Amino acid sequence: SSSAHVVPARPSAARHIPRHPLLAAMVGGATAALSGASAGFKEGMKDCDIEQGPSFLRFLGFITAFASLVCAVYKLTGIMSAIGHPVMYLLYAYIAVFAASTMLFEAKHEWIEKISFLSKYQDMLIKHCSFLTLMGGRGVFYIFQATLWLTFSDSLGEIIYIACASAMGFIGLLHVLAHVGIMPSHLASKAVASFEKISNKDLDGDGKVGA
Repeated sequence: SSSAHVVPARPSAARHIPRHPLLAAMVGGATAALSGASAGFKEGMKDCDIEQGPSFLRFLGFITAFASLVCAVYKLTGIMSAIGHPVMYLLYAYIAVFAASTMLFEAKHEWIEKISFLSKYQDMLIKHCSFLTLMGGRGVFYIFQATLWLTFSDSLGEIIYIACASAMGFIGLLHVLAHVGIMPSHLASKAVASFEKISNKDLDGDGKVGA
């Protein structure tokens, strides 16, 4: 009887090549460098995507939005108003969110990047509310918030509402003017110099006071 001829299996051509420690370190270092460069590139692109005005205008915008936020939160502490006037209470909540969102675009990017959830929230706003990245868009948004405060001021006795509305409207107008180039930079510089003389502090970080 004939026996079947069995062909011996050939050894696989692919062989495991051990990774050299130096090569592994080089690959790891290159990966880390690329990750860092990518993060820096994204942060740089984020900076370029947000239009911001002179430092003093940003400061005024941030302070005004913060004041609006404080006033809205103060009104939210009145739990009884939520029962008696739920619609007005809801409007206070809207104003608080709007003011906090506005502050993110007037603050320094380095501050926002240090707090992950704020950075993610700002990224979401940039994607879905891109008008906030423009000074003109934020200016209109400031004016819109001013009109919300005016809805509560039914008499001159409502000084808090009137003050918030006036400040938000004024800052909004300045942002719109700066966006279209009507407000020259030297006017902002003069305003900074005047406030520096009053406060005796270097507000614009140029190392000089009142200059």
